[in-house]
Amino acid sequence: MPDIARFPLGAAVTLAELSANPYPVLHRLREKEPVTWAASFGQWLVTSRDLIMEVLRDSQHFRTDSDQSPIRDTFGPQMLSTEGEQQRRYKSACAPPFNARAVEGMAPLVASIVHEQVAQLTSGDSADLRARFAAPVAVATVARVLGLAPGNDQRLREWYDAFADALASYEGSPATQLRAHAAALAFRASIAPILAAPDAGATSLLHELARAHPRLLDDDEIGSNALIVLFGGIETTEAAITNALWAMLSHPHLLPEARANADTLDRCIEESLRWEPAVQTCSRYVNDDLMLDGVHIPEGAIVQCMIGGANRDPAHYADPDRYDPFRAETTPHLTFGFGRHFCLGAALARLEARTAISALLSAFPGLALDADHPSYPAGHEFRKPPTLRVRW
Repeated sequence: MPDIARFPLGAAVTLAELSANPYPVLHRLREKEPVTWAASFGQWLVTSRDLIMEVLRDSQHFRTDSDQSPIRDTFGPQMLSTEGEQQRRYKSACAPPFNARAVEGMAPLVASIVHEQVAQLTSGDSADLRARFAAPVAVATVARVLGLAPGNDQRLREWYDAFADALASYEGSPATQLRAHAAALAFRASIAPILAAPDAGATSLLHELARAHPRLLDDDEIGSNALIVLFGGIETTEAAITNALWAMLSHPHLLPEARANADTLDRCIEESLRWEPAVQTCSRYVNDDLMLDGVHIPEGAIVQCMIGGANRDPAHYADPDRYDPFRAETTPHLTFGFGRHFCLGAALARLEARTAISALLSAFPGLALDADHPSYPAGHEFRKPPTLRVRW
């Protein structure tokens, strides 16, 4: 057990504080304790961008393939909780639908899904854009990429909710884990017919993997990697759309130019990814005693790279708490991770966000936050507004 007295700021950190507003906490830690021990939940926090990059580059000592990993526990071994040749095999097998050319080819599909959801918003004078727009766009898109029929979308959403609860539970609640395991088993059962008899003409990921000769992945491996694609495709995109809309609507002076100029819209989305990252941490597991910035980290420790801290590090971003789509810095944010574990669906998430927000701004020229129902991003692990109430 680390000496708590050496890490007084870390000892004061709570999940509730990180969930409500992590950025003041992360600033204090970065300044005084950039590597600290969060005693309340038994994990190490790294808040400096340079130190986070050091961790993410060192897959020999800071690994993802640990039995402690809630992602591995929930989904089984897959591309986010393996290393080396196994990880490369999983990621390369699943990569074709997510390369730049494939994503460009998905633009009509995404536009069709978005416009169907926009059409359903026209009743009434207000709506919750997270529940009625961002969530269904994200679920429908990743489901079609996987090759799942539209009738499954509601069940997929329910399974996703069980997964999110388990992955955000640092306490490891047995009941939460059981629900997640049951959801994973149900998902595997739902795709078993595809894996047993894939459609010869279908070009979606599950059909392609099931038809491959020789098989790149066995059925268990396809299921595990499809689960992480499903979860990431929903979480990353729903939050990217919701957080970007919240950021832009909170700075309404940007809306006219974003509506008229595609480059400005892209800048607004990219800045929102930096400013309010959907996933706040990259977890790594230490396989040997080591030193990080003069701090001894023991074998078996869990290290949380605080992405919100890296993205608002004043050593890399001037006035980092300001939402500024026109900022001059070229340092890339770490919202989609880094290196071999960089998010497979980053390009698709950006396409979905761009298409969705452009369609909304075009359809609703008077779009504005509903002042009677304010909401703000929340969540220590997965962060977005619980609701996003707007008026037309």
